[in-house]
Amino acid sequence: LATRRAIILCGLPGDADHRKLFSESVELLYDGLTNHHGFKAENVHVLWSDAPVEKDGPAVKSTRDIATREAVAKSVEEIRAALTPTDALWVFVLGHGHYDARQSWLNLPGPDISHVEFGKLFANLVCQEQVFFITTPCSGFYLKSLAQPGRIVITATEPDLEVNETNFPHKLAKAIGSPPSYGEFDLDQDRHLTLLDLYLWTARETAQEYASGELAATEHAQIDDSGDGRGTELQIDYLPEALGGRLRAGSNPPKPKGDGNLARKVFLDWPLSPPAPLIGQEE
Repeated sequence: LATRRAIILCGLPGDADHRKLFSESVELLYDGLTNHHGFKAENVHVLWSDAPVEKDGPAVKSTRDIATREAVAKSVEEIRAALTPTDALWVFVLGHGHYDARQSWLNLPGPDISHVEFGKLFANLVCQEQVFFITTPCSGFYLKSLAQPGRIVITATEPDLEVNETNFPHKLAKAIGSPPSYGEFDLDQDRHLTLLDLYLWTARETAQEYASGELAATEHAQIDDSGDGRGTELQIDYLPEALGGRLRAGSNPPKPKGDGNLARKVFLDWPLSPPAPLIGQEE
């Protein structure tokens, strides 16, 4: 039987307020995966950036180790050794990052890790379902370093100078750990809840955060599931102009022609969706 495995990696959160913010998102991710998406707790590797304290939740307390470069590499190798071709692996990266004009870096306790080094850890990985959520600033650079046929890579930003703190990880955590109803979640209107809907809903909620605050958006999420290492801001076709999209009122969003096709085939277990209509009985 296929096994669902995951890595939740959170780099240095910064101050106490950000530690609280990131820990809450890690808890949501962990709870959603283990209680609603078919991941057993023992198959979810949490790597947190400091020693857990009494008030931390079960996810942070379950950390395999402090999230150093060495601990990340060890966790990846353990999972690589356990994976079978029919398994699934979802990888979540949260925290802060920076760009030095050559590489994007994830800020970790001790030496940081670059997007190039991170991509090499997962090179030539063999399993049926591979999904990467890189949610840090400057995360768009990971699109190329993680690209592989049959792999879905989602980033919070474009591969350029989008260096500000991101809202995407916290919206993503809500989508997985405390999602809305089926009706609000099915953004591509195909009567199935899929990874594409997860991406689109998270991108929409992120865009709404900027619109509500009357702020210029400093992050534009990307998805690559064609394996070419080039991301697509697919949400443009699914969001209204007020949120930076081009969907007109009363019109239906187009089906993706490139990126997004693989994500549409990865079905979510939660929230529950109604049965799809029989052919010839579509609404």
